[in-house]
Amino acid sequence: MTPEERRSLAEQISANPLFNEILADMERSAIERLIYADDDTRHTAQLRVQAIRHFRADLGAALSTRAPKSAPA
Repeated sequence: MTPEERRSLAEQISANPLFNEILADMERSAIERLIYADDDTRHTAQLRVQAIRHFRADLGAALSTRAPKSAPA
């Protein structure tokens, strides 16, 4: 997948009006589960929060991808 394709797909995802609301709700729920979790389920809740944050970071990185400059002749 080219950087332009990644950026285009990232733009499509972030343009969806429900995207931020759904991710925020998922993260909020996972953090709440993390706070009130016992030792057995705490790790799973922590992994969910990390996965959501990594997805957002990857999406931001794809959005900021620039087209490579051509080398001077």
